Amino acid sequence: MRVHGDKMIRRRKGVSKLEKYQDGREQLEQDFHYLCGYCGKDGRMLHQKFHLDHFVPKSLDKSREKDYYNLVLACSRCNLSKSDQWPTGDITQSHNGKDGFVDPAVPEFDEHLERNEKGYVVGKTSVGNSMCNMLHLDIRRTDLYWNAAQLKRQLKELEKLFQEGRLTERQKDIYIETNMMFNEYIDQAFIKGE
Repeated sequence: MRVHGDKMIRRRKGVSKLEKYQDGREQLEQDFHYLCGYCGKDGRMLHQKFHLDHFVPKSLDKSREKDYYNLVLACSRCNLSKSDQWPTGDITQSHNGKDGFVDPAVPEFDEHLERNEKGYVVGKTSVGNSMCNMLHLDIRRTDLYWNAAQLKRQLKELEKLFQEGRLTERQKDIYIETNMMFNEYIDQAFIKGE
């Protein structure tokens, strides 16, 4: 399954050079559906304010510092892990077919990374494995937020039924159990620093 589930991350067209890169935050949050571009974590779940990562690090290409199309919405763990890493050393080449990064807002991203049935982000190619290693996705509990997001979706559906007065006693029990599981995932994520 895709790292970002059913959400397609694409930057909108027609954004001119920004006055300062932080000016692109609101548009980027919308274009990325409040998801970390790299690991797919939903920033709304714990009301986290994500970082704005420079895909091509600004230390390598100052000219793209205020370029909306070089920004990636990223959770703090992914942004700090990526930092100024750029294995190719060539600002025009994000990967060499083996090592490097793929911009999460381009279709090629899905060719290299996926989410397995347990919710972990894993590489599908050498480049994907390289990204997992550099972003520490191979040792992080990327499953926690993914599973919590799935539970939150179920909770919202049950809440809607409750508000409509259509929730059965069994569904009320399911709501309580699901809510307990949701809170457990969130607690585990917090403990793991995810």
